[in-house]
Amino acid sequence: MIANVSVKGQMVIPEAIREQARIKSGDELDVGYANGLIVLRKRRAMTPARVRSLLLGGRELPEMTPADETTVARALQQVRSRRK
Repeated sequence: MIANVSVKGQMVIPEAIREQARIKSGDELDVGYANGLIVLRKRRAMTPARVRSLLLGGRELPEMTPADETTVARALQQVRSRRK
């Protein structure tokens, strides 16, 4: 599907896409840009149940090892070197 961008930077999300994503008038969308893609995501409210779920899910993550820390440090270094 094609959507045109107006002079003001506005666009209309096609009805079929809005229906699939359950986007209604007044809904808020998070907008991001990554690797050439513009990403729209319907914003979800941070209810107490959702916060609890996120916190409990984080407790199940494995402990970081020194090897993990080295891998993360290398990845950060690579990203930072690309920005220069």
